[in-house]
This record gives sequence, C-alpha cells and structure tokens, in this order.
Amino acid sequence: MTSADYHATGRDDRIRVRRGEVVIGRPLPWDVYDESGQLLLSKGFVVANPRQRQRLLDEGLRSPLQNLPESAAADTDTASSIGGNPFVTIDQLTVRLEGILSMVQQQNRVVSPQQRIRKMGRDIQALCNYDADAALGAAHLKHDTSYPYRHSIHTALLCELVARRLNWSVAQRLSVIAAALSCNVAMTALQAELVEQAEPLNDAQWDAIQAHPQRGRAMLEAAGISDELWLRVVMQHHECINGRGYPAGMRGDDVLPEARLLGLADRYHAMVTGRSYRNGMLVKDALRRIFLDAGQEVGSTLAQMFIKELGIYPPGSIVRLANGETAVVIRRKGELGGPMLACIANSRGEHYAQPLYRDSSEQEAYTIQDVHPSPGAVPFGLSRLWDY
Repeated sequence: MTSADYHATGRDDRIRVRRGEVVIGRPLPWDVYDESGQLLLSKGFVVANPRQRQRLLDEGLRSPLQNLPESAAADTDTASSIGGNPFVTIDQLTVRLEGILSMVQQQNRVVSPQQRIRKMGRDIQALCNYDADAALGAAHLKHDTSYPYRHSIHTALLCELVARRLNWSVAQRLSVIAAALSCNVAMTALQAELVEQAEPLNDAQWDAIQAHPQRGRAMLEAAGISDELWLRVVMQHHECINGRGYPAGMRGDDVLPEARLLGLADRYHAMVTGRSYRNGMLVKDALRRIFLDAGQEVGSTLAQMFIKELGIYPPGSIVRLANGETAVVIRRKGELGGPMLACIANSRGEHYAQPLYRDSSEQEAYTIQDVHPSPGAVPFGLSRLWDY
C-alpha cells in the first residue's frame, strides 16, 4: 500500500508498534508506517539491531490485529495475552506453579487446581507465540529459581514448541503442558534434594522416583483433575516404547505420543541443566544423545522433530565464532540463514561492556565454529541479551 493509498482509506485505526512485536532477527509480519503514512519498513524486513528496533518503537504504526497474517492472528487465539519481558513472565509463572502444586499436595479442591494449571498452560502457549526464542533461551540459561518448578516450566515450554511443529491441536497441547507442569508433583522435595546430591541414589530415593508417576496421578485426581489425557500423560511420561521405562514397562504404541514428548523434553532439560556438583551437558552433546538413543525410547520421528525445532544451535547456546569471539545465540532464522548472536567476549576472553549483536550469516568472521567448551558465567542478564 502506497502513502496515497494509506490516506485514501481514511483509516483511523492505526496502532503503535509495541515492544514485544519487534524482535531482533525476526521478519516483520506487516508493513510499518510513520505518523504521516510514509512506509518505514516493508513486511518481511528482518530487524538486525537494537537501533532499528528502537526506531520502529519510536515512530512505527501498523494495521490493527485483524489485518495481521492469518497465521499470526491464529496464534493469538487464547485466553491469555503475554507482553513485556518474557523472562519476568517466566519468573512469575514459576512462583505461580509452586503455589498451585502446594495446593495439589494439600488436596485443596477449593482453589480449583485444574482451572489454575490450565490457565498457566494458556499463558505458556501465549508466551511461545510471543517470543519462542526467548523461551528457548530461558530453558538453556535461566537457573536462578527453584529447580523443581523452573524445570517444569521449561519442560512445558519445550513441549509446546515441539507440539506446535507436530501440528497438534491447541487443546491437545494444553493437556500436555498441564501434564508437564504437574508430572513431578509427587517428588518436588526429592527433586530439590537430588539437584544438590553428587552421591548415587539410595534405595528409598530410587523407589520414590519409580513410584512418582502413579502417585502423581493419584494426587492430581484427589485434587479434582478430570482431564483424562493429562492424567494418562502424567502416568506414562517415563514409559519407553522399548519397554524399559516405568512404572508399567509399557511398549510400542501403548505409550501415548504425548507422553513420549513429555518424557523427551523432561530428559533433555535435565541433561542441559547444571547441578551444584557438575555443569550441564553441552547442547550439541545432548542433541547427539537424543539422535543416537532417544529414538529407541520415544520413536525416531519424534526425536527428529525435537531436534529440528531446536536447531543445531538453539537460542541459549554459547558458541565460539570464526573471529574468536564468544557469543550467545539469541534468535533462530530457519531458512533465512544462520542465527542471530549477542557477542559477550572478544577473542582473548575479555567481556564486552555491552552485548554486540551479530548476524552469523552476514560475514565469514561471524560464522559459528563450535559450541563453547567451557561457557562459565554469562556476564549479562538474559533480558539484556535479548534486548528487553
């Protein structure tokens, strides 16, 4: 639409571009105009740096929601509206989950745990629509809240992203998210203990782990959970198609696809998350293990789709570039090229005063050589790296 066309429509429903709608490394889903109706940037333009992003926020106007592309409009079809800083949202979700699971453990039906967990599930779906790359970044790098609850939140985010790639329905995905949030309700205290424990499991701990799917389902039913898919996924999330899972040793198609996905996301996040006595596994090693081993446990198609959704270098990966810089992957670009990066240190390992944003497909010097073998502490908060 030209400037003349814009004014000829007599439209008075232009709305200001909002902060969460303009993401570095992601194509614009609409044309953006200034106050006079002049085209600033066309649909499909990839915002490359914070300066371009800030100009759009300061000057940009776009069409209202109903004129978004059909796929984008469909993504907003939930009862939740997520905006602002996604990392703050994840913190809030973590606190909410701790409170809700405490109610389930107390069998408090007055507060409607089913309704509250499903509302959290819709919030997670909205968060993945709002900024999937930030959600993945949090799953790999956010370690500053209580492990049992952040593990459940991050596992639920992974499930939602892969289930969307599998084209599962919104309702089906919501039941899987709810299961991810609640599947460890019978062992939250043990999880907090084990994340600090370097010694092998004792017999009592092993028995509690083996029993937690069945105990978790019973606790959820006692708290008023009636969604049968949700309950079955909780019961089966440690079952494997090769019969080596628990608690029932189920095989093949008897294990629900939804339960296989939850089990895979649960296992992956546990692998890449550090403990007090060890660092988390490097992402490339965790993905290699999924490629080599998980197919026997959840099926090769699901394992491949999981890897395809995350990509070779998922957001949150710490990588070394051809020029020697250390960077954090912040955005996937799919078929458009290599990922967007926030560089945090130079070739001598000296931290920058602020992140330097690079497009890994822009120059040969910015190409990724490998994941960083010893990432250490990231010198910037996640909100700063993702420019929130």
